[in-house]
Amino acid sequence: MPKNTPSTIDRLPEPVRELIGSLRREGRTIDEILAKLGELSIDVSRSALGRHVRTLADLSERMRRTTAATEAIARMGGQQDKLLEGTMEWLKSLLLEASLAQEEGEDGEWRPVTFNPLQVKALAQTAEALARAEKITVDREAKIEERAAKKALAMAATKVSGAAKARGLGQETADFLYKEVLGVAG
Repeated sequence: MPKNTPSTIDRLPEPVRELIGSLRREGRTIDEILAKLGELSIDVSRSALGRHVRTLADLSERMRRTTAATEAIARMGGQQDKLLEGTMEWLKSLLLEASLAQEEGEDGEWRPVTFNPLQVKALAQTAEALARAEKITVDREAKIEERAAKKALAMAATKVSGAAKARGLGQETADFLYKEVLGVAG
């Protein structure tokens, strides 16, 4: 069973972890980050920093791929409902993957990836946005079905009226057909 022991980097104060992340986003190498930490009298091992940076790089690459794929799907157009449904399922799987992700600790044991409060907030907002998108999709489908049913009923009513007139039937018979066959008042 994996230990849930924070890595050396995870035990550093939040401003230091943010500095490491910032330097990494700037494209700084592990040695450059170590040098900067050394200037601040912060001692971490190169291997611990390497594992941490590798985890950050993996997450960043996943985020880039997710963003690129989502943008590509958005540009595709056409079968929007299927694309939206596919995108939502994909994002759900990414949320699940993030929540179950593990990383190798300094001791070689695997443990769950820990998220800072901003990352947790982003994951929660993504889950909330997915729920809203699903509700919008369901509501839109219901409106489309309602419009289609009204249109079909109007077409059927027109056919009943035309058939009644063609057969020389009176309004009373047409009203009966509307009520009994179509379920609406003529």
